[in-house]
Amino acid sequence: MKEFIFFTNDGFTQDKNQKKINNMQILGSAEGVDILEAFRNFKIAHSYLLTDYSFKDVMAQEIIGGFIRNLEI
Repeated sequence: MKEFIFFTNDGFTQDKNQKKINNMQILGSAEGVDILEAFRNFKIAHSYLLTDYSFKDVMAQEIIGGFIRNLEI
């Protein structure tokens, strides 16, 4: 199984001071034998994104190697 991360540049986020930032938002990740199966699995696992939000431009990238979390700028 391959793992993919799904993201979009639809919308915006805010910093901790509520200042608007136009950037990409990570929506989540999912596994599959290929990108299409992973996307199907992603939509099932993150079904709230389909009902509560409206993202039209979702992109995916296969995750290869390690993943560093909780870094602070």
